[in-house]
Amino acid sequence: MALLEVKNLTLRFGGLIAVNDVSFSVEDKSITGLIGQNGAGKTTIFNLLTHVYQPNEGTVILDGEVMKGKKPHQAVARGLTRTFQNIRLFRNMPVIDNVKVGFVYQGQYSVPSGVFRLPPYWREEKEMQEKAMELLQVFDLDRYASHYAGNLPYGQQRQLEICRALATNPRVLLLDEPAAGMNPSETESLMERIDKVRERFAIAILLIEHDMKLVMGICDKVVVLNYGCVIAEGCPEKIRSDEEVINAYLGCEV
Repeated sequence: MALLEVKNLTLRFGGLIAVNDVSFSVEDKSITGLIGQNGAGKTTIFNLLTHVYQPNEGTVILDGEVMKGKKPHQAVARGLTRTFQNIRLFRNMPVIDNVKVGFVYQGQYSVPSGVFRLPPYWREEKEMQEKAMELLQVFDLDRYASHYAGNLPYGQQRQLEICRALATNPRVLLLDEPAAGMNPSETESLMERIDKVRERFAIAILLIEHDMKLVMGICDKVVVLNYGCVIAEGCPEKIRSDEEVINAYLGCEV
């Protein structure tokens, strides 16, 4: 069953067609890869899904709801959360506080409770602290909870950003090049954790990635873009042997 549906999505920047009549779906509890050469339109599609851009044509449907005219924060509130190519952590805040930022839409205490630090405030703060530690444990980052985020090694900063995205309680998690800059060992660990996240939180994951070992190793389905158009869609076995994909992007069978 499709949790996220993209139908005939088109975006133009003047005379440039960045995304051209793109359609694909992301099934519930699946991992879908979005691949293509630089400039193919992958990140632009993420910006359309999260309403940073509004499409000229087409529709995005999340769990049966047409996501038209929404703002980025409304997309997050409805369950579409993303990470970025360039790490965007609060570097001078502790690791655990970076995660707690993701709970912004889950706060229930009133303004007076927060201002005067009344019991409802402290109860909720305790719950958020416990939930944040649980998320950090998924990535073995709980021991760094009090460290400044900017002091973590690069690979752990990448994982912390995913951890913060999970704090928003997403239904679809969008990962923009999660393995960028990682060494082979870190990439292997990331593959295991992405699969673990899918299973543990029962969410769908859509990821942009250039590391074909990661894509072919964990994705249930792969969508291939070329100059803003979908040229292939299917299981990894189908994609790695698709002649058009090989010519346009892979260069050889992987």
